[in-house]
Amino acid sequence: MKYILSTGFNDFEKGPQSIMRFGSFLGTGIFASDGDRAKSHRAIARPYFARERISDYECFSRHTEKLLAIIQAHSSSDTPLDVQDVFARFTMDAAEEFLFGNHDFATLDLPLPKPGQTEEGAKGSVLEGVFGRFVQAFEQGQMNAVNRLGKGNYGWTIMEFFSDKQMPIVRTMEEYLEPLAAAAIKRKKEREAKGEKESKEHESFLDHLVASTDDVTLIKDQLRNILLAARDTTAQLLSFTCYCLALKPEIMERLRQEILSAYGDSTIPTYDDLKKQKYPKFCILLLTFSPQVPVNVRHSKHDVVIPTREGGLYIPRGDFTCIYSTVSIQRRKDLWGDDADEFNPERWIDPERARKIASDPFMFLPFNGGP
Repeated sequence: MKYILSTGFNDFEKGPQSIMRFGSFLGTGIFASDGDRAKSHRAIARPYFARERISDYECFSRHTEKLLAIIQAHSSSDTPLDVQDVFARFTMDAAEEFLFGNHDFATLDLPLPKPGQTEEGAKGSVLEGVFGRFVQAFEQGQMNAVNRLGKGNYGWTIMEFFSDKQMPIVRTMEEYLEPLAAAAIKRKKEREAKGEKESKEHESFLDHLVASTDDVTLIKDQLRNILLAARDTTAQLLSFTCYCLALKPEIMERLRQEILSAYGDSTIPTYDDLKKQKYPKFCILLLTFSPQVPVNVRHSKHDVVIPTREGGLYIPRGDFTCIYSTVSIQRRKDLWGDDADEFNPERWIDPERARKIASDPFMFLPFNGGP
């Protein structure tokens, strides 16, 4: 894994099959491109995600308060609450504000699903209106892409020979993204005509993109790709965390007491505060056994021999697909111990185990790795 993702990074790529599989949904964005184009996307996006930006919790605090109010209201009622659906709404609303600078979705304000009654979409309850259609299209597009992955390199092309399933999905998303990008470009040109500069204090990711390019297609592709990275990963982490804490009430109690003793029940912690809190961080590291991207693929650009203890592993170029499973690696008992399948924050506290992980960081790949 270290060779494929790091030391031999330039010998591998996502590959033409992966790009074709995801391209109609993600366009030419960072998750559906290789080579210089992928580097260009990273170069444009990276400056926005500086420490100062990700440590500004004002945006997330507003949506968190709304989320907690919903959970609190249901805690005293007999109505079940689908927390996975609520977390997905929370991350969609927060990501929209952080990335697009808008508050149009407001999915947390929409009626919550009623068990056994509400119509279900691809990954949650069906939402109404233009913004609801965008969310549903975004979720269905992800499902279509994953279904293509399960049909091999070319099997899905036969099943979609007469009609690309992603095209109506993309058109629905364009109803929202096209005017959004056009309006941002127009605002930039108006500021330039007046000799004004965009304020960096409340700059959205969309504003950042528009400052770098007037290419509407590139802007829309970047927004779709970064939204994909921002929304589902966080929603899944929150869902798994709540599920695991419910199974381990003793861990839940310790976590709660540490947070209350540090911040009380009203103080909002800062970025630096959170860095000092070890146990909450260890709890979130349940990514060990539930990584957000459990399976991934790479293609070799040419014939490659990966160094191994036994000598070398030959990987031919062309259509050969290297499939690797982070969830399998991170549940290997020979690497993580007999409790590899358990939610156990204590493993990160044990000095011996922590040293082992530090000595081989490619044991832990929830966010992949790279040079």
